[in-house]
Amino acid sequence: MLFRYPVAGAALLLLIGCTTAEEPSIPQPPPNASRPPLSTAPPPSPVKPDPSLVPPELAKYCRSGFPLEGVYSPHRLTVKQRCVAVTGIAWAINREHDGDMHISLTGVNPKWLNAVNMQRSSQSLVIEVVPSIPMQMPPLKSRVTIVGPWVLDTQTGWMEIHPVWAILPA
Repeated sequence: MLFRYPVAGAALLLLIGCTTAEEPSIPQPPPNASRPPLSTAPPPSPVKPDPSLVPPELAKYCRSGFPLEGVYSPHRLTVKQRCVAVTGIAWAINREHDGDMHISLTGVNPKWLNAVNMQRSSQSLVIEVVPSIPMQMPPLKSRVTIVGPWVLDTQTGWMEIHPVWAILPA
């Protein structure tokens, strides 16, 4: 019967030879903000934050190692201080397209802001909580202290704390 239809027979033999009993491979999910990228960061080193930027009682929240671990597209951020503690009012909280939670922190010392932050409607410091470091969002209009790296976002031009390592009542 295979010889009667040689093209069909050849196709059938090819199909049988190409099938296996293995399970189909599961495709990898696309990269996203909830999964931190692999880092080529140097090994962790002890962190001794500047006491003028982080009070001694809050220094325990500072992390060693690569300060932008878990951040989506860390190449766009320039670290100005690897660990700071900033107090202000949680004015607005929004979820961003990359999964981060944005908190607009108002009433902060102006030394944490630049001209772009001052042009924002709330004249606020941008705070970004990343999915890989989950934490409870503060109630709106509550006074909080945020601990994390102080960075310049080179795409937006504003200063922010990104990622957040701690949110504490102030």
